Amino acid sequence: MSINLEIFRKILIYEMTAPVSTILEDLEQIAVIDRAAEAQQNKFRQLRNKFLTGMGISILVAFLSIFLLSQGAGSIAILGFLLLVLGGLGFITFLITAIYAESRKSFHGRFNLPNQRYELLTKVLQMVVRDMEQAAEISVRLVLSPPSQKDKLTQTVPHRYKTGFKVDFYQDEWLTVHGSFLDKTEFLLTTTEFNQTAYGWKRSRSGKSKYKTKSKPQGLEVSLKLTYPLRRYGAIKIVKDQAIEAVKLPETVQLKNLKTTDKSIHLIVRIPVFRTSENWNKDNPYQTIAMMFLSLYQVLNLSRILSK
Repeated sequence: MSINLEIFRKILIYEMTAPVSTILEDLEQIAVIDRAAEAQQNKFRQLRNKFLTGMGISILVAFLSIFLLSQGAGSIAILGFLLLVLGGLGFITFLITAIYAESRKSFHGRFNLPNQRYELLTKVLQMVVRDMEQAAEISVRLVLSPPSQKDKLTQTVPHRYKTGFKVDFYQDEWLTVHGSFLDKTEFLLTTTEFNQTAYGWKRSRSGKSKYKTKSKPQGLEVSLKLTYPLRRYGAIKIVKDQAIEAVKLPETVQLKNLKTTDKSIHLIVRIPVFRTSENWNKDNPYQTIAMMFLSLYQVLNLSRILSK
């Protein structure tokens, strides 16, 4: 294992240049951290809910004690006083423990990582390694911090139709993979997630003001650039005007740009918004990335044939 867990837990960024086998081992360790954090988060969530229930019971006991105290003196009043003390102590105890459980849940929640990200990187590495030299190194950068983190803010603008509201736009370039295939073609793959958050004070019909905030994803942009040896693919000039016809993508994916030069071919696509794991599977980024590699290599292979 080459990952520095202490540094990783601080920044939630995995950055490494190493053989694919080493990186895959690190990704498995990241998956272990994720699963452990999720289990601990669920554990403290359940404890918090139990303590909140205990607080509710304590409040009912306190109301009962007040009712008994109102019945006059004697044993009933003594019982009511005891119940009031027990209810008060119980409420304070449950409150403190509920706050503690919530703090532990939040702590472990920070390490409940977006498993779709490291799973996607795992699949991409398993795909590209088939056409790489056995001991070849590959460079990766995987960002697992929240997409709406402050350092990912790109701009803030007034809301288009909600007076007093603002909108923050975030750009999260969370995956970079750089390596070289057997034919000496270098590849650079990046994925960038876009999000926005609207926030501001809203006045209700009753006249009360409430602070509202709403976040939503805006899609995923995938960029793939192949830099190839001109000696092998020198006829790219002939086919570059027809290169776009070779690009095959899933129906929901949008082609943003395709640029071909004497040294490289660069494809950028946009995957629409995915809000749930079900939509992630439907708009499968891995399928899109695989089709991008195949499409660009179809262009290169054609140019290689013409070069011969």
